[in-house]
Amino acid sequence: MVNNPVIETMLNRKSIRPYKDESPSDEVTETVIRAGQQAPFAAQIYSVLLSRKQKGNPFGAPLLFTICLDVH
Repeated sequence: MVNNPVIETMLNRKSIRPYKDESPSDEVTETVIRAGQQAPFAAQIYSVLLSRKQKGNPFGAPLLFTICLDVH
């Protein structure tokens, strides 16, 4: 890889925000999922998994979306 300070800065950037203890409403969650499903994508070969367990989610996030692609 070419040594470029701008690209290195972009690759090393991390953003971790504190999460609120409250979960968004089901209506907000459904809206986010539906908006994501409308994003342009070559083929609809993915599934969206939603976890509401705060203890197992990174950084105690109230929701965890996992996007799974099946290209096989």
